Amino acid sequence: MKINTENQQTELRDQALAKCVVTLLNEQAMTVDTRIASQLSYSRQQALANMAMPSSGMTISQNGVLRLFRNYWHQYSLLLTLLMCGLGLLVLLAMQNMANQEEAEQGDAYLLASDLPPEIYSNEGFGTWLSENTQQ
Repeated sequence: MKINTENQQTELRDQALAKCVVTLLNEQAMTVDTRIASQLSYSRQQALANMAMPSSGMTISQNGVLRLFRNYWHQYSLLLTLLMCGLGLLVLLAMQNMANQEEAEQGDAYLLASDLPPEIYSNEGFGTWLSENTQQ
């Protein structure tokens, strides 16, 4: 019972406060310049027209869950785009690495299939012989 009376008192206070605010706004509305009043009227008409138009083809549920999801999606669409571009770049780099690895494997296969044994390539003298012969 005590909670019920507290709720009623809170409602009465809120109503009294709302009446005071309405009274103050009405007093101030009488002193508004006509140019400002026409701008406010135009803005109000635009706001009402925007409220009447559906923002998309989706139906909005009573509690606005779909509207909330749509706003969330548009907020993070740039982040998702950047994430997809980064993923594409990683795939491109991985494919390039695979191509380089194939070339290295072909080079290894060439060395193993050549007439010279692989130990000659690791010999220090071969490096100097190769540099001398390539300079000519």
